[in-house]
Amino acid sequence: MSRKDEDRILHGLYYYRENIDGEISVTRNQILWLAAHSWADGNSWYSNGKLQSFDISAVPIEFREKLFASKMEVPLRYLLYRRLITFKKTSDESLSIAVTFAGADRAMRLHTRLGRIDVWYQEHKEGFFGILITVGVSLITALLTVLAMARWIFR
Repeated sequence: MSRKDEDRILHGLYYYRENIDGEISVTRNQILWLAAHSWADGNSWYSNGKLQSFDISAVPIEFREKLFASKMEVPLRYLLYRRLITFKKTSDESLSIAVTFAGADRAMRLHTRLGRIDVWYQEHKEGFFGILITVGVSLITALLTVLAMARWIFR
């Protein structure tokens, strides 16, 4: 499981209908399809009048439950814990999922490359790379300011 799986699932769920708090009924295989495909492929989750679904027959029977747990259940529970979605099981195979306002906001930011960079920075700004990027941007800004002032003074 990775944060990317969760983000791809959230993005696909929101952009399927672009509806806040509107419940949709999906199967486990359809959620697995979202977790297993890239951002670009996620836009084609709904094609030919139906939602794409993961072909579970390609996975050996003894690994199926582990696949469902790691690629579907844990990301959904994490999204639920962060209050980005609400969901309930309607049967063994299907779920009723709704994207919350906070989830829709995150999904909209995840829709563009610049938005994904912003989300990454917001989550890592207290870490080593976030501090490194902040210091780098500050140094570049200071250098450009000094160069502009020197050019203006010595005209």
